[in-house]
Amino acid sequence: MLNIIVIGAGMYSIGRGTDGFGTILPSIGEWKRNGGDVGKVVFVSTNFESSKIVLEKSNKLRNETGIELDIEAFPKKEGHYHSAYKEIIYSIPKPACVIIVVPDHLHYQVAKDCLEANLAVLIVKPLTPTVGEGKELVELAEKNNLY
Repeated sequence: MLNIIVIGAGMYSIGRGTDGFGTILPSIGEWKRNGGDVGKVVFVSTNFESSKIVLEKSNKLRNETGIELDIEAFPKKEGHYHSAYKEIIYSIPKPACVIIVVPDHLHYQVAKDCLEANLAVLIVKPLTPTVGEGKELVELAEKNNLY
C-alpha cells in the first residue's frame, strides 16, 4: 500500500471555496477505484480550520462516490502551523509519496524538505519559480534515487 501525503488544502486539493472537490482528492479516489493500492492519505495544511474542511469534503465525496479512503488531516488543534508538514514527512510509514499543492513560491522549500525525507514528490505546476531551484530539486531527487 502506498501512503500519500498531500501538502496543501486549497482549491486544487479539495475544492476549498467551491462546491466541488478539487483535483487531487477525487484523483486519489479514482486511482483507488481503478485498483490503486492506496494506504493512508494525509492532508497537511497550516491551520486547524483547513483540517476540518478536508474531513468534511472527503466525507461528502465518499457519500457521493462510495469510495472509501483512509483520510487524516493535520494540524489537529487550533492555531497556525506553517511547518506542520515537516513532522508528517518523517513519520509516515513507507512506502509513501507526497503531492505538493501549495503557493508557487513555497514549492522549492517544501519539495526539498520532502526529498531530503526520502519521499518521491509530485508538484502542481510550476515545479519552481526559477530554473535554478528546479535544477537543484532534480539533482537532489536523482542523488536520492527518487521521482
